[in-house]
Amino acid sequence: MAKIMIVEDDPTLRDIYTTRFKAEGYTVVSASDGEAALAVAVQEKPDLILLDIMMPKISGFDVLDILRDTDETRDTKIIVMSALSQTADVEKGKNLGANAYLVKSQVTLSEVVEKVKAILNS
Repeated sequence: MAKIMIVEDDPTLRDIYTTRFKAEGYTVVSASDGEAALAVAVQEKPDLILLDIMMPKISGFDVLDILRDTDETRDTKIIVMSALSQTADVEKGKNLGANAYLVKSQVTLSEVVEKVKAILNS
């Protein structure tokens, strides 16, 4: 089964997503800030990254930009999951190379799982 990386600074949310994706049969790795996300992504080579935007150390937008400019992670599928819902934020995420941009308050856990499956199978 695919390996998913969850980049989320909220430990409760990180645990909820980790538990759900493990229950779905995925291997899960995680990071709690942007700096750790870059190191874990290169080391673990996940198939897909769920990436928060507002994080300590390095923002998710900067992480996304760096991942897309790094040979080891250039083609990794990335779904941005953020509380930022402004059109400019969504466009910025997509312009930086996100495969999808989900607004946390507008999706359920099940919808996130379905989106991950769809992108992994695309």
